[in-house]
Amino acid sequence: MPNNNPIHFIFIILAGLILPMVLIPVVALTGYSEVVEELVKALVVLVLISRLSSSKSKLIAAAIFGLLFGLSESMLYLNNILQIGDMSIFGQRLLYTMPMHMLTVLIITFSTLKKRWYILFGLVNAVILHSLFNQVVSWL
Repeated sequence: MPNNNPIHFIFIILAGLILPMVLIPVVALTGYSEVVEELVKALVVLVLISRLSSSKSKLIAAAIFGLLFGLSESMLYLNNILQIGDMSIFGQRLLYTMPMHMLTVLIITFSTLKKRWYILFGLVNAVILHSLFNQVVSWL
């Protein structure tokens, strides 16, 4: 059922801010951040974002959710970054990680605009992009 209630958007915002913290132990246990994070993003797309009434509102909500997810994840790594003593790493995380998370959520969301089950294609592409991103960053 389509929904553009402001409370619905609050849940999307809270999901973007809180989920990275919840996922830390799961990622630590599995070692596959790209799979875990993209699966959870796909769930948010299915449960929250896909219920919005227009494609435009879905894509805007996806972009906001992805940016907040990336920001929250970067903030969680801030303590480690401060221990290293190099704040440029935090700047790099903001510059690269936030857009990557936004892009992967947009890929997943965009794939659902025609048919909901196309989310599988979006999820696979998001995991591939996230994996490539992680490999490139590990080389730097």
